[in-house]
Amino acid sequence: MRKSTFSRREMLGHTAQLAVIGAAPILLNACTKPEFHCEDVSGLSKDDAGLRSALEYRDRSPHGNEKSCSSCAFYKAGGKNECGECTLVRGPIHPLGYCNSWAAKG
Repeated sequence: MRKSTFSRREMLGHTAQLAVIGAAPILLNACTKPEFHCEDVSGLSKDDAGLRSALEYRDRSPHGNEKSCSSCAFYKAGGKNECGECTLVRGPIHPLGYCNSWAAKG
């Protein structure tokens, strides 16, 4: 019979490391900001959905935070981790979103 090359202390150390590695995704998920989407336009009229499309609204601004809905004059914020509203584009609006009618807050 062959004897194990790991001591009890080494085995416990490896077990503890595996437990931390296994728990890492759960811990990281608990510490990150929850993601939400504002793309459900099922309640919009055809005209409102068409305008949203024509203005090329998207949930993520290609310009980063400098030109996002949260910094736009037409944006009305929702609650924490909730979609907001826009006075031009109907439907749910993500604070990090963008459309072609973006205007800086005055």
